[in-house]
Amino acid sequence: MSKRKILFDTDPGIDDAVALLTLLNYEPFDVLGITTVAGNKGIEHTTDNASKLVRYTRKDIRVYRGAHSSYPRVKAGLPAEGRDGGNVHGEDGLGGVALPVDPSNISSKSAIDFILDTVSKYPGEVEIISVGPMTNLALAIDKDEATMRKVKKIYSMGGGVYRGNVTPVAEFNYWFDTQSVEKVYSLGNDVDIVMVGLDATHQVIFDANDLAFIRLAAGEKGELIYAMVQDYLNAYWKFNKYIGIVIHDLLPVLMAIDPSVCSRLVQSNLRIVHEGLTKGQCIVDLVDSWKLEKNAFVAMDMDVGKCKELFMEVCFGKEVKENYRSVFPTL
Repeated sequence: MSKRKILFDTDPGIDDAVALLTLLNYEPFDVLGITTVAGNKGIEHTTDNASKLVRYTRKDIRVYRGAHSSYPRVKAGLPAEGRDGGNVHGEDGLGGVALPVDPSNISSKSAIDFILDTVSKYPGEVEIISVGPMTNLALAIDKDEATMRKVKKIYSMGGGVYRGNVTPVAEFNYWFDTQSVEKVYSLGNDVDIVMVGLDATHQVIFDANDLAFIRLAAGEKGELIYAMVQDYLNAYWKFNKYIGIVIHDLLPVLMAIDPSVCSRLVQSNLRIVHEGLTKGQCIVDLVDSWKLEKNAFVAMDMDVGKCKELFMEVCFGKEVKENYRSVFPTL
């Protein structure tokens, strides 16, 4: 069986880093390239971080630099916003963990051109996992919408039905660039788009015991991830009073690997608020009151035990998964 063709669009970010390390360890996927976007950090940081993580895995995969700011600012030729996730992800976006710098895997081709060239080469085969603002995808739609309608599937970490994080009603990725969200979901009649938002991700909390297990039982990579998430752990205690973390961007990767980790997926019409007090809020018509085209599949419930065990197996190996299951048999 041929490998599934994957593009990973990201703004690393601690949870992006864990998601990417997991993705690159899953052999049935052919990860064709990593595209970066501004979001958790500025574009230079996110590109460098993606490059470092790929180099750490020793994979021969190229990194493609994408949009430096949100869609309206890119179109207007304006500089980046100046707001990022530094209060959660640390100054460098990776929790201050030092990884070797070697930019030789960063391509001179832009992320937008790479996305379009790849989809043109493999029409109907490319799946995109988007775990940052959707700016690159929106700019690709602007340049060649017909080609973008040949994407097989998009998994997006973003949004929320009943909760926000950057505001009471808005999740960061979608709030950061609402126009791009609208553009991407306009493809929904041709492309299956799966929204893995805060309602789903906040069900899967890696608590202090999970993190201790990762540090003690998952080898060098486990120690790296444990070191990386310390800023994240501090932020979750400060803002949510969790003694644990939510690895948001991991969830769409797990869903792409095994859709059964999501126990309730609802097809619905999705719209987003662009301005005002509720900017970035997703309006998801779960009761079909508008009778509009269903342009999204929305993850509402996750199987927590399956998510954690799949992560342990894919990221660290079957033996670590079995040890995890023996330590936490009630999952």
